[in-house]
Amino acid sequence: MVQHHIRTVIIDDEVSFINTLEILLQKHPEFKIIGKARSATEAIHVIKETAPDLIFLDVQLGDGNGFDVLKAIENPDHLDVVFVTAFDEYAVEAFRFSAVDYLLKPVIYDDLVSALDRVKQSIQSRLSINRLEILLANLKLTDNTKKKIVLREVDTHHIIDLDDIMWCMAEGSYTSFHLVDDRTIVVSKNLKEYEEILSSNGFYRIHRSYVVNLNKVLRLEKAEGGVLHLQGNHQLPVSTRKREKLSMRLNML
Repeated sequence: MVQHHIRTVIIDDEVSFINTLEILLQKHPEFKIIGKARSATEAIHVIKETAPDLIFLDVQLGDGNGFDVLKAIENPDHLDVVFVTAFDEYAVEAFRFSAVDYLLKPVIYDDLVSALDRVKQSIQSRLSINRLEILLANLKLTDNTKKKIVLREVDTHHIIDLDDIMWCMAEGSYTSFHLVDDRTIVVSKNLKEYEEILSSNGFYRIHRSYVVNLNKVLRLEKAEGGVLHLQGNHQLPVSTRKREKLSMRLNML
């Protein structure tokens, strides 16, 4: 049986990182390294020449950044991309919104293995379409209401405007997203993970089970612990310890 190799290019301005990643990938022979680059200019050339399936792409390169590389490539959606970065809060937030893979330096082997598994699944099902487009769009935006988030169900990626989310609800290790059109999307990540990326974008945790879009709030009723009235005649409970801080946040809107 002929094994299909995943044609891989490594793009990083640190030789030591390229060497380390090469060594780690030797444990995964299905990933065949067909090219390496240390600058944005070189990366664009290598990608166009080799047409890889996968690139490991450093965010910061000597003569530009990884996003410049993607913008210079025709049809980047045929690629699977694993971004590599020293911690950059802004970029990491964009990665998480857009459901693209990223690794933080120094790379932890278990994180690499998880990323490789997701790449293999993506190549098999080709569910990566549009995620890079969403990432590049989110990086340009300063208006949070126009940002999009990619929500992964088992075999579907939903691209959702943040402003279309009413609230998120914890369901064990899952999270359900309740939308303005009354749809509900359930994803296999816990509410804490989404609280972390939504809290700086107009969302607030009002209860252990709920994170709400503050732009959808009509009023806060403080009787009986607290009830939040939302657009569409929806009501959600507010925990007593969250009530005063929530009131302050609403007064700032």
